[in-house]
Amino acid sequence: MAERLEAEVLGDTQLRVRRRFAAAPERVFRAHFEAPLVRQWMLGPPGWSMPVCEIAPVVGAPIHIRWQKSEHESFGMTGTVLEIDPPHRSLHTELFEFPGATESVVETRFLADGTGTRLEMVITYASREARDAALGSGMTEGMEASYARIDALSA
Repeated sequence: MAERLEAEVLGDTQLRVRRRFAAAPERVFRAHFEAPLVRQWMLGPPGWSMPVCEIAPVVGAPIHIRWQKSEHESFGMTGTVLEIDPPHRSLHTELFEFPGATESVVETRFLADGTGTRLEMVITYASREARDAALGSGMTEGMEASYARIDALSA
């Protein structure tokens, strides 16, 4: 597997995302659930910051993330941690603050792959239209830009 994000449509409402990281599963898992680490990498394209980052690897924990590019350009995401098995798997909900957005469910697996990690994420959307809107938003490009930062932090 290449160390770039690969996305694959599954059925009508799902998207599978895969990526390999040089870091061990424990480190990649921590990068997804420790707020100080999340703030360093989950920023999407250059120029964005994360003034709000609330997340914890605890079942029932709320997720609240807000990205900001300028005083007038920002958006957020809320969710809830549904299941957690550190450092192997997580399941959580996501609802982005976009007009017409619907909640999605995200299952992420952190699989040992030699000395690194193979991340496999399946996002289940409320509808085909919601999935296609997410894909059309540039989501995968933003994810890759962010994921490349995990590799840089781990180097």
